[in-house]
Amino acid sequence: MAILTARIEERDEPSGKRKSYSDHLWKDESDVKTSVRAVLRRMAPGVLGCCMYCGSTTGTDIEHFEPREKNPAQTFRWSNHLLACGPCNSTYKRTWWECDTETGEPLLIDPTREDPFTHLFLDLGKGTYRRLTRKGQKTIDVLGLNLHERRFPEARRLARKCARRVIRDWGRARRDSDEAGMRDALDVLRIQPFADVWQSMLRQAVMPGADIVMDGEHPEVLYLLRNEELRAATLVDFPVQAAPAAGD
Repeated sequence: MAILTARIEERDEPSGKRKSYSDHLWKDESDVKTSVRAVLRRMAPGVLGCCMYCGSTTGTDIEHFEPREKNPAQTFRWSNHLLACGPCNSTYKRTWWECDTETGEPLLIDPTREDPFTHLFLDLGKGTYRRLTRKGQKTIDVLGLNLHERRFPEARRLARKCARRVIRDWGRARRDSDEAGMRDALDVLRIQPFADVWQSMLRQAVMPGADIVMDGEHPEVLYLLRNEELRAATLVDFPVQAAPAAGD
């Protein structure tokens, strides 16, 4: 990938050769794309590798965070790759790219580089996101994270119900010293789609006034969400990968 990037950068950008050459390489280098997709699937949430943007379904596409159309030199740069579903990649984000005029930072959350919960707050009762920052609002708008036609709010509410049931199963298995049952419950929590719902539940359970913030969550569930053993096993620290060194 580094060799391919160097080849693209050698092309004369003003003449348009860099873009056409990068398109040719991206179309031709199927082995590279297969390898990249395989690694991204292992990084992505869910047993089959869910979309890193919406988290709802299997990611099928290698998404270029900074679009190739905007910067052909980013075509094979590992740090520019995400796993996305077809709708997020081709219908919603597409070639959208906007940066803060003062900082130069992209106005879209990159979940491999930053904590999404710095910018977004999930209303678990409604299943919709609220902005915490300008970047959070742009991410909601560009990816359609609250659009009912994408059925995300309904699906997130269902994911919360499923998580409640599983966490209670984990609690019963723990009381019964059933290690196999505990492992099974943890496996379900780790691999389910909409991992953002479970991660939000874990984070909000330790906030001040959690019983109000979490829309009257059952005391048993709140108690289990605060269990250090459960949190250590399932709470994800962001970013997912360290920022690459210069030249990587």
